[in-house]
Formats: sequence, C-alpha cells, structure tokens
Amino acid sequence: MGVDMCVRIQRSLTNVTEPWSPRERTIRIPATLDADRALIAVRAVLHELAVPQPQFGAVCWCGDTVEIPARVPFQRRASEVMARGA
Repeated sequence: MGVDMCVRIQRSLTNVTEPWSPRERTIRIPATLDADRALIAVRAVLHELAVPQPQFGAVCWCGDTVEIPARVPFQRRASEVMARGA
C-alpha cells in the first residue's frame, strides 16, 4: 500500500455486512474472493462513495492506486496439527 493512500483494504474472515468503515477509512471484503472479484468489490464500494474509477484497477480519493492484499488460503492452526499427531 502506498504511504499516502487514504483508504485501506482489509480481507475479512467473517460476513461483511458493512464494507465501508469511515472511522477507520477501511474497505472490508470477504477473504474468500479471488483477485478479480476482490477488485470488483473494492471498485463497487468506491463507486458508491463517489470516487471516480479508471477503466482498469481502482484508485482512492487521493488518486493513488489501491492495492488489494493477497488472498491467503485457509491454514490449520498449530493446535489442529498437533491434535492429528503430525
């Protein structure tokens, strides 16, 4: 993420009922979205917030390109691995 970027993107493992948090200036998207759908979701939220979007990618109010965090696949916790005797 750029240093001056005025919006953060956060992947959420829980249901996203309010994708925009004005207090935190954060857009929350489901962690399960692939890269294409994550970009569509972020652009949709920014569009609803009246932020003009370019033809490709997504930008925040300041014009910086929005970087979407990578999707991390579900991983077992150490306690689950230990319980299975790994």
